[in-house]
Amino acid sequence: MSPTDELYAPLVTAYDHFNACLFDNALPPVIFTLQRKKNVMGFFAAKRWGNAQGKLCSEISINPAYFASSRMIEIFQTLVHEMVHAWQFHFGQPSEGHYHNRQWAQKMMDVGLMPSDTGEPGGAIVGRHMSDFIMKQGLFMKAANALTQDIDFRLNWVDRLALPKLHEPVIVDTPTLAQDALVEHCAHASDVLNANVVSLDDEAASGALPSTNDDFNAMPDTFYLPEVAKRQTRSKHVCPGCDTKIYGKATLNVICGDCELPFERE
Repeated sequence: MSPTDELYAPLVTAYDHFNACLFDNALPPVIFTLQRKKNVMGFFAAKRWGNAQGKLCSEISINPAYFASSRMIEIFQTLVHEMVHAWQFHFGQPSEGHYHNRQWAQKMMDVGLMPSDTGEPGGAIVGRHMSDFIMKQGLFMKAANALTQDIDFRLNWVDRLALPKLHEPVIVDTPTLAQDALVEHCAHASDVLNANVVSLDDEAASGALPSTNDDFNAMPDTFYLPEVAKRQTRSKHVCPGCDTKIYGKATLNVICGDCELPFERE
C-alpha cells in the first residue's frame, strides 16, 4: 500500500463505521481531502467534485495539522460533525452561509454530540461558528469506543508540523435522552447544565478511554517539526513628538504633519 493509501484508508474506514452506526448506512461515499486551513478542524463541501461522466461527489476535509496533538476520539468527533452536515445536505434543509441551524443541531444530539458554540454545556446550539461536546451516554461515544478498541485500526501517518489543539474537548455525563427528545429542550436542561464535565485527558487517565496515537506519543521530540515563525513584513514607527504610531515597511520615511518630526522605527 502506498503512503497516500495508508494516509487515507483510516479515514474511509472511520467514515464507513460511523455511517453504519449512526446513519444507518444512508450517507453516500465522499471524497476525503486533507487541508491545513487555519483554525479549522474540518469542513464539508457539497458536490465539490465531478467526473467526466457527470457524476458528482461531496467532500469532507480534515485538518492533518491537529492529528498528532489530538486523541483519536477528537478526530472522530470532527469527522462525525461533518457527516451530520452531509446528512443534512442529502436528507434535510441546510441553511445558507455555513449557518448551523436547528435541524443540524437536532441531528447532532441524536447521534450523541451536543451542539454548543463554547464546546461545553450552556452554549448556543445554533450559529455560524459551532462546536460540540461528547455525550457520554450517546451513540457517538459507543461507536467511537468500538473503533478505537479495534487493534487493527490506527493512524498510519501524522503531520510532523503539529499544531496545538484549538480547544480541549470534554465529555459530559448527560442522562440518557428519550428518542424523541428535542435539542432546544435538552441542551439547556438542568440535568445537562449540572452534569459532570470531564476533559478527555482526565477520562483517559481514569482508563475509560482507550489510549490514542500511542505509536506517535512514543516518538522523540525531534520527530516533530517546530513551527517556523512568520517573517515580519511591517514595522511600527512612532512620532517622538506626539507619540502617534503608524505601521509600514522598515524603510518607511514619513514626517509627522503635526510635529514636523520624522517618525522613528521601533
